[in-house]
Amino acid sequence: MKDAVQTDSDFLFGSPRRAAGTQGGSLASWGLASLVFALFVVNAALHFPGVMNNDAIGQYRDAVSGRFGDWHPPIMAWTWSYLRYLGEGPAPFLLLHLALYWTGFGLIADGLRRAGHSKTALAVTLAGAFPPFLYVNAQVVKDVGMAVAWLAAVGGLFWFRVQLRRVPIAWGLAIAVLVFYGAMVRTNAIFGLGPLLLLAFAPNSWLRSARLLVAAVLVAIVALPVSAVANRLLFNPIPQHAVQSLFMFDLMGIAVHTGDPTVLEPRATLAKEDLAACYSPYWWDSMSPWGRCAAKVHRPAGVDMPTLPDGLPAQWARSIAEHPVAYAQHRLKHFNSALLFAVPLKHIRLTPEYGTGDPRVAPLEVVTERDVRLDLVRKNPAVWPVTWLAWAACLLVLLRREAPVANVALARVLAVSALGYSGAYLLIGVATDMRYHYWSLLAVLLATLAVMPRLGEWLRKRDRELIASAALLAVIVSIGLAARLLDFRGLM
Repeated sequence: MKDAVQTDSDFLFGSPRRAAGTQGGSLASWGLASLVFALFVVNAALHFPGVMNNDAIGQYRDAVSGRFGDWHPPIMAWTWSYLRYLGEGPAPFLLLHLALYWTGFGLIADGLRRAGHSKTALAVTLAGAFPPFLYVNAQVVKDVGMAVAWLAAVGGLFWFRVQLRRVPIAWGLAIAVLVFYGAMVRTNAIFGLGPLLLLAFAPNSWLRSARLLVAAVLVAIVALPVSAVANRLLFNPIPQHAVQSLFMFDLMGIAVHTGDPTVLEPRATLAKEDLAACYSPYWWDSMSPWGRCAAKVHRPAGVDMPTLPDGLPAQWARSIAEHPVAYAQHRLKHFNSALLFAVPLKHIRLTPEYGTGDPRVAPLEVVTERDVRLDLVRKNPAVWPVTWLAWAACLLVLLRREAPVANVALARVLAVSALGYSGAYLLIGVATDMRYHYWSLLAVLLATLAVMPRLGEWLRKRDRELIASAALLAVIVSIGLAARLLDFRGLM
């Protein structure tokens, strides 16, 4: 591989030397830039002015009022309050997101071109038009904000790293702002942050998978309290106690799997028959103020915020310690749902909020037979998070034998970041949607393309480990397809 001339010194504050013979022609560079810009324009035209869900609408209200709550990270509402000077509604944010998205793809593609991989550079550019990504990009939501900010930051770091150049101060500040924004705009982003920090400061030879995994855990432990303090100091948001949804969701899961509704007391009083009506591992806290079972929760009178009496965290921890098997069953079932793995077709229809048979309760969405039939097309294996995460793990195993050059280091960093970020949903996830794993899918696709020339060589040689990885993916996809076609509900 042509970029194998690089040394361990090609990191953020490393050697200013350029890699010889990898610059390419200015014509190719301008051609690539023109293609990226054209795709940006088409992407913007397709989705303008952008789509807002309930979360985004709430954040926009905060931006208009200037009073930020912490149910969603306030940095997005704060940013929106300034983007409003350019225009009301989602359009300015959509254009900002798309500009960062295509900048990231463009920088990574041009970096690969400079390393001598012109065909791979073109593939990376065109990969930005992957239809599921364009679908998610239309939504002005924090998940997209996190992913595109980190994508642009990673693109900038890789572009300089592959040329063995120091990052200029202005670029370094911009990259730092993007990494910070991405970490703050999605609370659980911190679980994918560690590898990105090492990409900025560590030499390629240090960026081994095990070290990156350790960094992901350690940085998350440190970043969790730091981000909370930063939010309080920078934005002074109104406390809305969003974490209580996780506590109540887990307590409900434990109650369901033990058959003991007293697990929820004194927070809520439910009969045994209420458990199935108020819980699904797909859905989340049905006992929130707007949830199906809100009336069963004992909240202080006259309190607008979704607060519960003190002691909920202790009750949550105590219940987990007393019923570890029930907690594990609940979390594993939800994680299966979150990864869209062994689930029935359109499994949202099996949740109380969507599939209610109670004529007094209107479902949040009417699921038709056509929706069920088309679910395998709309949510095919190419968008199942489980497919991408399994491949990310296989990719790390395959790359353990590779020399520590820039594109291999990039692939490792992105794969570990994806695994750390999505893996955290095993413990903290409360809902299911592909957009929650958007960063992971994006990162794993780019990691794969970064080392595509090497993967092609292994494929031609029928490498045993690559064949084994493909076989593992085939098994995972087969299980997922069988669960859908057989309407398997054992994990629901």
